[in-house]
Amino acid sequence: MPTNNLYKSVLLDHFHHPRNKGDLEDADIVRRGNNPRCGDEVEVGLFVHGNFIDKVKFRGRGCSICIASASMMTEAVSGRSADEARHLCDSMQNWLGQSTGQVVGEAPEVLEALSAVREYPARRRCVLLSWEALADAINDM
Repeated sequence: MPTNNLYKSVLLDHFHHPRNKGDLEDADIVRRGNNPRCGDEVEVGLFVHGNFIDKVKFRGRGCSICIASASMMTEAVSGRSADEARHLCDSMQNWLGQSTGQVVGEAPEVLEALSAVREYPARRRCVLLSWEALADAINDM
């Protein structure tokens, strides 16, 4: 199976079976992101212990890319320190070209499937919405 088809399959799996999607009532920090242009709305909840993020959950609605990215983000960040998670957020911004306008760097292996979206600048915002909410939450730790 060509790599791009494999990546699309992974994204669809995360969209149809999102990981860590659910109730955020017991979360220590909750931050929201929305994209009024397409109607995506996501809330990200952090369950923290000291300077570590024990678990990340999300809830919301959005396009398949937005939901898949949020699902993948929860898996990539849970169990990391705030500094590691912040570095991952910055890497995602650079990787998708949001900070410089140019796509640079490589994605962590667990997030490689999101590379299927890199060729579509209009969809990059869909990928980054949950990551931006995560970055806001980390800043409040």
